[in-house]
Amino acid sequence: FQLLMLKRSDATAMVVNQVVFPGGHLDTEADESVAWLQYFEEFGVPEEALRHLVLIRDDRPAILAPQGTGCYDRFFKSSRIWAREITLRLTALRECFEEVGVLLCRSRSDLDFGAVACVQDVPDLKAWQRRVHDTPSEFLTLCRELQVVPDLWALHEWTAWATPAFMGRHETVFFMAFVDSPPNLMEEPSEVKETLWLTPLEILHRTEFGEVFLLPPQVYELSRLTSVKEYQSLLDFTKKRSRLGITMHMPVVYDCEGTIVYVLPGDDFYVPDPYLVRELIVFPGTMKEFNDRSKRRHRYTFVPTAATLELNFPPPNGHLSVQKYRPVRQKL
Repeated sequence: FQLLMLKRSDATAMVVNQVVFPGGHLDTEADESVAWLQYFEEFGVPEEALRHLVLIRDDRPAILAPQGTGCYDRFFKSSRIWAREITLRLTALRECFEEVGVLLCRSRSDLDFGAVACVQDVPDLKAWQRRVHDTPSEFLTLCRELQVVPDLWALHEWTAWATPAFMGRHETVFFMAFVDSPPNLMEEPSEVKETLWLTPLEILHRTEFGEVFLLPPQVYELSRLTSVKEYQSLLDFTKKRSRLGITMHMPVVYDCEGTIVYVLPGDDFYVPDPYLVRELIVFPGTMKEFNDRSKRRHRYTFVPTAATLELNFPPPNGHLSVQKYRPVRQKL
């Protein structure tokens, strides 16, 4: 199987040749609008089909908790959508259309809530892409015009990441969507320089030659995807696992004599509340001493131009473990 990844434009990239998964920012006015729920009802989407997307668990990351004063039992009767399982899926689908012109939606004739996404043709695609890019609420207008609904059910919860607390509060949820064949793409030039359809290992190998630059979340997720070889196997795993919830991966960063270690949940050096760690922690010892003091290791270790991953216990939420491979060398 291959993954769709985007090379950011020079104007939006943090570094040259930065490659990311499709996605973007939540627009509360557009994505939390109760008009979406009204449209789903008009379209014939059963309330139960929407409720099935919502996971009620005590260990949900804050980004997926009910928002404001709403609650799950009345999110259909408020002025906003309170369930982030719905709003963040709307964000992901809207951003996918904005960035690469792919509309993952279902018509009434194929409203079976299947696990594989449906791709819709869009007349006058370039104009619609620009309208939605400039005004996110136009995504609902587009769906009404084409008589389709966003394919929320084909987006499977995968994981969640946050920047270290001292770098500001930035959090994201990754969803996995499957298509049986690569759709036609239209890159939005202000955000996307190039689109890539590659296997996880191919993307990781390109970092060695400076063709792409990946941040730790991308390296981590690509690494564990290398353990699955077949499209159908990944689809089957993802469908089952998505009901088990996700864990927020918010690194706590240590400096061990110039070696930077991003410590992740479950590691012996992880802290109870990573949101309170407002600075890089300087470890008073060598990297060997750091390793010797930790039996449970879940970390991303970075030295100039090289990175390695380690997870020596079963990952939470029934997830895939990271895989060992030769170090990723990235040229800045």
